[in-house]
Amino acid sequence: MDVGRRLHVAKVEAALLKGFRDYMNSQGFIEVQVPHITKATGACENVATMFYLDYFGRRAYLTQTAQLHLEILSQLIDTGKVYTLIRSFRAEPDVDDRHLTEFSLFEFEHVGGFDELLKHIEYTVYWGVHQVAEEFPDILTSFGVNEAWVDQFKPPYKKMRYDEAIDFLNKKGFDLKYGDDLRHVHEKVIAEEFGPTFVTHWPKHLKFFNMREDPENPSEVVSADLELPLVGESVGSAEREYRYQRLYDRLVESDMYKMLVEYGGDVSDWDWYLEFWKTIENPRLHSGCGIGVSRVVQSLLGLDSVKHAVVYPMDRLSIY
Repeated sequence: MDVGRRLHVAKVEAALLKGFRDYMNSQGFIEVQVPHITKATGACENVATMFYLDYFGRRAYLTQTAQLHLEILSQLIDTGKVYTLIRSFRAEPDVDDRHLTEFSLFEFEHVGGFDELLKHIEYTVYWGVHQVAEEFPDILTSFGVNEAWVDQFKPPYKKMRYDEAIDFLNKKGFDLKYGDDLRHVHEKVIAEEFGPTFVTHWPKHLKFFNMREDPENPSEVVSADLELPLVGESVGSAEREYRYQRLYDRLVESDMYKMLVEYGGDVSDWDWYLEFWKTIENPRLHSGCGIGVSRVVQSLLGLDSVKHAVVYPMDRLSIY
């Protein structure tokens, strides 16, 4: 992509983030700052993709998510609503059109449940897209984006349970069974058929240790991935577990924790987080998400590679 197109992407990203923030602020969320050097508490589901640091003789990592930090702040702040924009660092070995080693992640947590969470996600995305359309209609036109493409981002979005997604995909010719993870090709087929779509209630073993178990089916978690056209998964979200003993048990039983132990880590990486839930009085149900900014840009602009959706694309082979 030439320099002029990358400058257009920079403007689109700026407008998108303005829309994200405008929606958050209109709903009483407060923007907060979080560490970018963390313990393993900054990991997503796979500690193998964390960048290691020697932090004055201690092992530390470049953060992948602010989720756990935001969870605690949601319990302490009077509004119960917080958000942040971080740079997420992933030691992704693949050099392809899907993966980056550094990208912007917009995250929020709020005291409240699943239905409210999904509403906040779809309206955050829509306000961002609408802001781009208002500020830069000529840029959208230059990328071949028409009004109908923009309109599909208007809420509400389709909601489909994970087991329904498996059935749908198998009818499309795939051979999936319950418990299989969805791949990029599966996600794209869903979004191509239905537009922006939440796939909800995933099997517990596929997701992060602190996603809240569904009271009606504890083998599943109250979670949702948002699949966007051309891109697939762009947002991961869930209600959070807040009971100390259940959090501890789920953590030490997780594959992520077992992998960390193999690398020389232990449960002390989560001591500050677990101690909070052990000692807090009257913890409140809370929910949150992470929105991949570059993937929303890619979907909006109809780009064939995430590397075209950022100004300085970072992968294993590139550094600036």
